[in-house]
Amino acid sequence: MCKHSILLATKSEKVCETFASNLQAYFGSQISIYTHYEGNPCDPETLDQVQLVLLSNDYIINELPPVPEGKTVLVSRRSIHMTQLVKIMDLEPGTRCLFVTNARETAEDSVEVLKRLGFDHLLFTPFDPETRLSPEELDQIDLALTLGFPELVPKQVQQVINLYNRPLDLSTIFDIAQLFNLSVDKRHFYTAEFFRDFVQLGRNLSISVNNEKRLIQKLESILNAVHEGIIGIDEQGEVTFFNDDAGNILHMAAEKCIGKHYLEVIPDFHVEEVFRTRTVIADQLLEIGSRFLLVTKNPILMDSKFLGVVVTFQDVTKVQQIEQEIRTKSTQLGLTTKYSFANIIGVSQTIAAAKQTAIKLAQEEFTVLITGENGTGKEVFAQAIHNDSPRKDGPFVPVNFAGLTESLAESELFGYEEGSFTGARKGGKIGLFELAHNGTIFLDEIGDAPLSIQAALLRVLQERQVMRVGGNRVIPVNVRVIAATNRNLLEMIQRGSFREDLYYRLNVLPLQIPSLRERSEDLFILIDYFLKGKRRHLHFLPEAQEALRHYNWPGNIRELENFINYLLVIVDGEQVGLQHLPERMQNRPQVAGSALSVQSPLSDEAGQVVFLLGRHGSLHEYEDILANLWLCHQRSERIGRSTLGKMLASPLSDAKLRNRLAVLHRSGCVEVGIKKQGTQITPLGVQVLNALQVSRQSNTAVPSIG
Repeated sequence: MCKHSILLATKSEKVCETFASNLQAYFGSQISIYTHYEGNPCDPETLDQVQLVLLSNDYIINELPPVPEGKTVLVSRRSIHMTQLVKIMDLEPGTRCLFVTNARETAEDSVEVLKRLGFDHLLFTPFDPETRLSPEELDQIDLALTLGFPELVPKQVQQVINLYNRPLDLSTIFDIAQLFNLSVDKRHFYTAEFFRDFVQLGRNLSISVNNEKRLIQKLESILNAVHEGIIGIDEQGEVTFFNDDAGNILHMAAEKCIGKHYLEVIPDFHVEEVFRTRTVIADQLLEIGSRFLLVTKNPILMDSKFLGVVVTFQDVTKVQQIEQEIRTKSTQLGLTTKYSFANIIGVSQTIAAAKQTAIKLAQEEFTVLITGENGTGKEVFAQAIHNDSPRKDGPFVPVNFAGLTESLAESELFGYEEGSFTGARKGGKIGLFELAHNGTIFLDEIGDAPLSIQAALLRVLQERQVMRVGGNRVIPVNVRVIAATNRNLLEMIQRGSFREDLYYRLNVLPLQIPSLRERSEDLFILIDYFLKGKRRHLHFLPEAQEALRHYNWPGNIRELENFINYLLVIVDGEQVGLQHLPERMQNRPQVAGSALSVQSPLSDEAGQVVFLLGRHGSLHEYEDILANLWLCHQRSERIGRSTLGKMLASPLSDAKLRNRLAVLHRSGCVEVGIKKQGTQITPLGVQVLNALQVSRQSNTAVPSIG
């Protein structure tokens, strides 16, 4: 797994070390850290390499080499170690404090944070190495506060309180998690530690500050800033704290809950489990009234003494919104569409009818099943439907089952939890259905989906929820499904290779895409469109035009686009004659003269093989493979699979090509050499090729057996 990389740009090494420690504690090995500080400048190569530049404050960017355009730059937000604040609890109101840091902006920001935390009874003077104070002004200072820089305190100031470097604020941690799409599954631990600091702070406050009301106000202002419901319960089971978010989520007033036993306030939260076990119970999904809450219950232990329980919780809808923001930065993930209905070119009646139907389907939420031959533009239609639908601002997630092995399909589609199998990514992985939340998932080549995955897909389509591999909770997903195939699913149902119940779940809104030979009037319109996109012009002589009109185009639009690329390489000038066309398009009689002639008579065996090939995929694909092997045979060449794949008019995935060659080999149509000797067509293969060409040219049905 490629790590995410961050450049920490600070004024001093100490601050850099603090930032690095914070990030590593939260993200661990998921990130790589580079540093820039005074005396250790980074070079331009490092800036090119990293994905994020994290600044300690705004002006640091002026000390860096030029930041490349498009690089993400984030100015950190920082907090103060709450436990360090005990050191200044006993300071008398009006105490004159020199606040010393290595940068003026940091000093002023820190002073503002302390004032907001309730230390506005102290008089602060921000100070950095550039600040100039007279001896008289320094004599009026009572003491110095510093964030890890005692060496910068003027010598005239004798008393120094070190609050140490300010850590990164939780909001900055979440910003980075959202940017890198990293897991936030452990946020409850972070919140619990955060709260534990406040408990310790509160106990020290109660000793050092006589005004209890002031203590409560300080704690409440801090805890109400945490965007989770938080309820504090003491060791007797009495509710001692109830923050604003808890009241908003549960629709209760805090003043009516404080002082009551938790069983009167939150009886369905099962807090007694923590009182009994004194262990953390994390991420429980509880149905409270008409909503689902994600609840974590933490015991408060201090010096091995049980002090009570902290209950934190969030509305699952809010959790989903946060996860959605983090996991689907669609532009960064590439989960966006690039085709619309404007990209569907043609004036034929068949394509106009298909386009008009698709425009109507786009406005609905039902599942769409797109059928059509290879290369007809099924994914273009799928993207256009998404782009014209109410979900157009959501992600578009394509899945191609032809290139998805059965062993990986489930974990790719539904995701997995950490440690669910050997090699599983630390922190687990989000599945494609989760990535498509609030958008569209495109199930391409659905006819190639293994039966085991078909059953899982049926469950998702019925329940609209997924469970990760190795997980123990269901995750609701709001997705629209568009499926596509070039195979006859009804025939597959009869053979038992496709589930009938899944077919009817998918075939709610059917859409048939016409082949290129069904829209022949669009042929030269499409040719002009592709040439215009490449800023080239070609003139086709009459005999070339005639040959192209009579060609069957088994690869459809994809084959046509590849053909244009071929001409741009082959043709000198702008005239395209018959001699420039690939041999399969010239419509000339094949020349016999070798032991393997395409004019070989059709045998009963060849007819049976053609029938069997039709049971194992598209006959157009088998014809394309055999035709290219025949051409190589004429040059007395064997050919490897990768080279063959590049020659095909209708490109196939490596897995699909390997499958087609295996079927041809079992049928006796090709010989597969050992030790990279390549593949060669056999005499039977030539007869089968002849049968396929004759069948296509006459538009006859595949021979039947018996």
